[in-house]
This record gives sequence, C-alpha cells and structure tokens, in this order.
Amino acid sequence: MSEESGSLSPIESVGERISAISDGSQVISAGCAVGARASEFVRESYCYRWLTKEPDPEVIVIDLRETYAVGPFIALLDRIVPYVQHAWQHSRVGSTVKHVFERFNEKVLDPLAETRGYELAVSVLAPPEPPERERTTADDSESTEGRQS
Repeated sequence: MSEESGSLSPIESVGERISAISDGSQVISAGCAVGARASEFVRESYCYRWLTKEPDPEVIVIDLRETYAVGPFIALLDRIVPYVQHAWQHSRVGSTVKHVFERFNEKVLDPLAETRGYELAVSVLAPPEPPERERTTADDSESTEGRQS
C-alpha cells in the first residue's frame, strides 16, 4: 500500500475516482462558474470595498470638545441636558408623549413585529454574535508574570 509499490490505498483510489468524475461534470463546472461570478460581484461591490478597505493613515481625528467653535456649545449641552431631561420626565407633555408612543407601539409596531418581513429584516440586520476569545498559553504566561511582579 505504499507509493513505492505503485498501488494506492483505498482512500486515495476513492479520491481519484471522485476527482475523475467531478472533473468532467457540467453541473459542478456550472456551480463553480456561478460561485466565481457571485464572488467577483460581491468583491467589486461598493459595500464590500468600504467594509474591507484599509484605514487611511493620513486621517486626523479632532476632538470637537477642544475646538473654539464647537467646544463651548458641547459644554453648554453637557450642563443643560440633565435639567431638560428631568423637566421632560416630570412634565405633562413628556408623560403624554410617552403614553402616545406606548399606544403606537402597542397598536402598530407590535402587530408588525409578527410579520415574516419583519422577522426577515431582523435576522438580516442583526449583528453577529461576537466570537468567543480563546485563551492561549501565551496569555496565561503573561497573566502569571504580571501577578508575580
């Protein structure tokens, strides 16, 4: 069963037979062509390029709180918002708007949430679950070194 004797193992012979059958298959060729075309279409799309482009190294981030034009306005909003929020929560207008929104939610949005279109939109637009971070032995050794020093 070695290569020197010229014979193939049963697994290798099955692999070669499957390869020989699939090489001439029009269905598999068509599937590969459709897959390649779809892959090309996705890679050339604006959204894919936008999501996967490298960040521009010349981008400058400006903290608007530190600017003379916008900084005072943001500081003013930071001071006023808690008072406006408190007044809104304890006013008749705020409670009326809250009641109207709750009724709107109950009468319009809740029945809409039971439709298939809504469920499809939620499943498509929902963010993926974050991957579980696996601890490596390097992480473990770094954490033990930090505790010892």
